[in-house]
Amino acid sequence: MNGPLAEPVAQPLMRWERWAWGVLFVLALAFRLYHLGDRPFHHDESIHAWFTDHLVQTGEYKYDPVYHGPVQYYVNSISFLILGDSDFSARLPAALGGTGLVLMGLLLRGRFGPRVAVSAGILLAFSPNLLYYTRFCREDVWTLLGTAGLFLYLDRWYREKRLASLLAASFWAVIAFASKENFYVLCALMVPSVAAVFWEPPREIVFWPRIRRLVDFLEIHTPAILGALLFFFILSEVLYTYFFVNMGSWNPAFEAISYWWGQHKVERVGGPMTFHLPRLLQYEFVIVLPGIYLAVKRLLTPSSGVERFLSVWGLGSIAMYAYLGEKTPWLIVHQILPLIPFAAQAWASLDFGGLRARLLVPVSGAASLVTALSLSFWLPDLTPARPRAETVIYVQTAPEVLDVVRDIRAIAKTGVDLAASVDGEAGWPMSWYLRRLPVEWQPPQATRKPPLVICDPAKEQEFTDLLGPGYQKQQVPLRVWWIPEVSLNPLQPTPKELLTYLFTRKVWVPLGSTDILVFRDPSRIPPRR
Repeated sequence: MNGPLAEPVAQPLMRWERWAWGVLFVLALAFRLYHLGDRPFHHDESIHAWFTDHLVQTGEYKYDPVYHGPVQYYVNSISFLILGDSDFSARLPAALGGTGLVLMGLLLRGRFGPRVAVSAGILLAFSPNLLYYTRFCREDVWTLLGTAGLFLYLDRWYREKRLASLLAASFWAVIAFASKENFYVLCALMVPSVAAVFWEPPREIVFWPRIRRLVDFLEIHTPAILGALLFFFILSEVLYTYFFVNMGSWNPAFEAISYWWGQHKVERVGGPMTFHLPRLLQYEFVIVLPGIYLAVKRLLTPSSGVERFLSVWGLGSIAMYAYLGEKTPWLIVHQILPLIPFAAQAWASLDFGGLRARLLVPVSGAASLVTALSLSFWLPDLTPARPRAETVIYVQTAPEVLDVVRDIRAIAKTGVDLAASVDGEAGWPMSWYLRRLPVEWQPPQATRKPPLVICDPAKEQEFTDLLGPGYQKQQVPLRVWWIPEVSLNPLQPTPKELLTYLFTRKVWVPLGSTDILVFRDPSRIPPRR
């Protein structure tokens, strides 16, 4: 890649590549489907699944920036229509989308070569956060797919000048735009990233010659570019207005920017600017460390315009999400995406600034895989009964909730007209779990007492008096969290506590929880099997 925009000639896949991509596809899919519906639904997952079910049942949808764009609801509704509504079918589209993201690595082949492309595919398949959040009923996977497809097909169009590639880039841009509002963050990051294409180290601005070439290029391809922009506009309108049913959402940008800028200012889910950094280093070290190293190196030494673009985008993403007031772990996936081509280059060539020890590959790979397995399969949820946690699980529904759900479903199967009464914090995820069951979302009436009642612990005496004798009480964790930054002791963690955590995930700050109080009438609840 000696020139500013090298254009390697695409070659057919070699035999070893076909085998590598075939095995990678099978493993990526298997890892995403294994026990997909077992983990209790996160608060956000239950909302997204419930709105999908509402769309399928009523045919109604209206864009609300609080719950993100329409893509996930449309895709999930297809899954529901084919497979029915379940925890598995709600997460299945994200799992398939995550597998598709792995295959997106193939599009890096034309720019960086086959070894880098396969390395990128491996990183996309087994990144701990990418694996975890592509087994999650959230919109992030569609944003990742849209963003990756947009830039990979734009690069392909630049190299091959085929209209189909430009239209594909436009399509993926729509997917990113109609999935999540951090598309606007991406647009902001594009300003310095594009500017970096015109910057040649050491600090020489090659401005006018490149601007002239860019203007000539745009003039030649103006019809194709205008057609792609028109396609983007029309398809975006179709998605946001629910196929022109709700025309009030024809301009989603105003709603999205005003709402999420407000959330940035109030820091609804706040945290220090360093919130993401230790989590990036703990989970994504095989991407972040070589990725940042090469990103900085490409900025300081002669490199292609594409590499300088990726450098500023990758480094800028880490800086931008450190600045923004919303600090949630799933934003990590958007920070590592632009670093993956660099990390893949480093692993394919073992270029780590003179450190070429081949022992790095098996040791780092094994450590990253164990981390991914722990996050997605061994410790995928939080419970006060187990003092172990993953730092990127910000808050999670406790698995104990599923026993309450099983009891209510068992009661409903007996044919009663009222199986349970739910009041207070348990509204989510119970609204999803108890959909279409004979449940009332209010305190029970004195003359109509169901076999099972849920309320907040603060209302224990009120509900005890209301229900009278015959009910057994149990306090159950509803939502559990572990925030290691919150500690009354500024000396925590000690070196011993930190090392113990890294190898065992034993926490040094106690887990917190929001609990519910469950009243059961054992005489009217079928025994668990």
